[in-house]
Amino acid sequence: MKMVLLISAALLCTIAVAGSCAEQKSASVYKTSCAQCHGATGEADTPAGKAFNAQSLKSPDVLKMSDEELLDLTKKGKGKMPAWEGVLTDDQLKGVIAYIHTLQKGKS
Repeated sequence: MKMVLLISAALLCTIAVAGSCAEQKSASVYKTSCAQCHGATGEADTPAGKAFNAQSLKSPDVLKMSDEELLDLTKKGKGKMPAWEGVLTDDQLKGVIAYIHTLQKGKS
């Protein structure tokens, strides 16, 4: 029984570390590819964001979008926002969307 608990604890730690690493990678991709316009907090309050009229990721229009809609938008681009399809993988884009949700909730 003690061995089962040890193995279970080790697996939970491994899962937690893997999740943390994935979140850090997604934050890094966001900071490299998105933050110049959308800002560190997602408010689009950067000089580039203002110049390109980037939308705040916390706006009601963005908040009501599904993950599928956000994925499609990031792949194809919109207005002055470039298309990221072929530049970032689907997994990277999905990770960025998950990271955006943390910004929307004020957790980063």
